[in-house]
Amino acid sequence: MSLPADRTALDLLDAYLEALWDGTDLPLPQGPVCLAAEGGGELAHWALDQLRRIPCEPKDAFARQVGSLLTEFRWRRSPWNAAALRLLDDTYTFAATGPRRHEDWAHDVHAVLHRSVPDPRGWVRLDWDRTNAARHTVPAYRS
Repeated sequence: MSLPADRTALDLLDAYLEALWDGTDLPLPQGPVCLAAEGGGELAHWALDQLRRIPCEPKDAFARQVGSLLTEFRWRRSPWNAAALRLLDDTYTFAATGPRRHEDWAHDVHAVLHRSVPDPRGWVRLDWDRTNAARHTVPAYRS
């Protein structure tokens, strides 16, 4: 079953904004931008316009503004995202779900906690701490 064009376009835009927020230095790709502009509707046009207005330098300020744009984009995208962001908008909150693939659910939980699986419903993932270097050095983060 394929996703509707508007959801696909918004998913691509969401992934692109998240990559920019993570500090990935990406040029604005024409394919996803065109798809988002054509199929993503008013929300995609708004987000792309906001993105074009953000100054690229300094990079840390750019990343913070893109993070704010991503939050607003997700907020506007669906009532579930808005509710999750309102409820769980804390810098130490991690909220994610993943597919059930194993008889022993502990394997599925492990995959979610290691951020190796996407949410099967396309729900927002709150992971404000994902770029924290401590995740790779502090034993409490590693399980």
